[in-house]
Amino acid sequence: MHREFEQMIVKSQGRIRYIASRYCHEGEFDDMYQEILLQLWRSFDSFQGQASRETWVYKVALNTACTFVKKAVKHKDLKQSISKDTISVTEPAQNNCQAEILNTFMNQLNDTDASILMMYLDGLSSDECAEVIGISANAVRSRIKRIKVEFENQYIGD
Repeated sequence: MHREFEQMIVKSQGRIRYIASRYCHEGEFDDMYQEILLQLWRSFDSFQGQASRETWVYKVALNTACTFVKKAVKHKDLKQSISKDTISVTEPAQNNCQAEILNTFMNQLNDTDASILMMYLDGLSSDECAEVIGISANAVRSRIKRIKVEFENQYIGD
């Protein structure tokens, strides 16, 4: 079981890190990342295979991140938004590498849309995304379409 868990973490490490960075406040990344890994470990034995392992990892990671944020807000009585500030593009898109462009664009999205885009780029189906996020597959497809249009408007143009 240890080996299987380690392989799953290695395969999903990028996703987990992105979710932790997306939902954490300044200086809380390590704590949130560790909490996600802990929750994955605690629930690893209960994984029943009703969904793909990737879908399950997303769901546990997103739920843990949301719970972590709620606890932080409750304990620290934070009054600021959990969303990251929009980062404006100051240089032309052609001067940025693709990863920087994608990261900048994802930082402009709300948490749900950013999570959907991340899962879409990882190859999860609309049904799998819907299961993780808790909305219908049609809503996921609509959001993906809207996200694509917005990306084209910002970075591709006419």
